[in-house]
Amino acid sequence: MVRAILIAIVMSVAVTSGAAAENLEPSPELAPERVVAIQLNALQRNDEPEPDAGILRTWAFVHPDNKRFTGPIERFTAMLKGTGYGPLINHRRHEIQTVVKRDDIAVFAVTIVADDGRTIAYQWQVSKVASGPLAGSWMTIGVSPPLAVDKAI
Repeated sequence: MVRAILIAIVMSVAVTSGAAAENLEPSPELAPERVVAIQLNALQRNDEPEPDAGILRTWAFVHPDNKRFTGPIERFTAMLKGTGYGPLINHRRHEIQTVVKRDDIAVFAVTIVADDGRTIAYQWQVSKVASGPLAGSWMTIGVSPPLAVDKAI
């Protein structure tokens, strides 16, 4: 009994530590792959620690130029919960593959296994912010509509 309680405590601390590690903000120190991973991890656990926290974390990494098209946050949330991007919410797992990586832009093939078991692919594009307080930070400039898995790369 005591052993089971100790294991539960250790697991709780590990999960909490992992969630805190993902609580990052855009920064020039974050690699483009890391930015995509932060967003996918947030969407995978969308309602932790509160409803739609993952969508808010993802929004924090949307490039300012992209926010002009996808915002405000209410519109972005509705888009993510829609048919095309809805599978990203609470997905089971994901894989990120680099397709193109240059000094100021990177493209990734992202494959997810949705909560319902479907495998879906997206092209995820990030770019460095050119000026302002986020200058040099990698942020998302676009995510394709769902693609057939063999078309993602």
